[in-house]
Amino acid sequence: MLIIDWLSEVWPRTRAVRVLDGGLDGGPLAERAVLAETRDPARLARMRRLTTVGRFTGDVCRCLGGPTLALYDAADTLLGSATLHGHGSVSWERSRFADDLEVAEPEALTLFLAECGVTGLLVDLLGPLVSALGYDEPPDGPQFRPAGASGVLAAREVPEVLRDDLVAVAGDDAAQLPEDRVRGLAERLTSVEPDPVARAGALLNWLGRLPFPTEALWGEGVLVRRLLAALPEGDIVVATASGTPVAVLGAVNWAAHQPDDRAIAAAITPTLLG
Repeated sequence: MLIIDWLSEVWPRTRAVRVLDGGLDGGPLAERAVLAETRDPARLARMRRLTTVGRFTGDVCRCLGGPTLALYDAADTLLGSATLHGHGSVSWERSRFADDLEVAEPEALTLFLAECGVTGLLVDLLGPLVSALGYDEPPDGPQFRPAGASGVLAAREVPEVLRDDLVAVAGDDAAQLPEDRVRGLAERLTSVEPDPVARAGALLNWLGRLPFPTEALWGEGVLVRRLLAALPEGDIVVATASGTPVAVLGAVNWAAHQPDDRAIAAAITPTLLG
């Protein structure tokens, strides 16, 4: 049986989909943690479309993947399963078909799974968003902002009130600033922008403009995420929902370092999916 025929046979019989923890090395499906479950017919139809429409590659990803999608019929009998592999790759019954699917709507799949209750997937959006907005790290430039580069601070739209304090601090050193100095930066920013939503928006805009991956994840990005930690999550979510694409990228960076990214996923869905 071809994989497309198998999918056409099992999906009409599916009455529940469970998102299970782990990939190909996760052990028996019945013993795994259930991250999310849906039985709603409309959601099942969306799940089917998002995980079966696309291009079959004729090959398989070399990683073990995860999480796992498991399909069940009306009697709660397992019909089949698939592992997710990075951004937009779904592998149905890999040992049987060995033919991964590159889905047609990878961002929509990630955001839909977050809507269903799965957390920790937004990190898969970082690379595609960075490339789409042009913030990849240049291959021939310094990985970290050098000290004294005031023009770089301006280009990154670092809040002006913070530039004099940071111009002498290289990007890698910015990640290691002591807590009292970070607190002082936060207080200085608050003095010129008392609205926490506006402060969150300015910080997300700065975070989104950092070159990826080194500066955005391990350099100056650490400092920006520490400044964001002084703000309530609700204000960050509001700023994300009304922010520019660059701020959305910053929000995804921030959310990828949080234990639960679902609120940010909901906030960025209108921007990413229109």
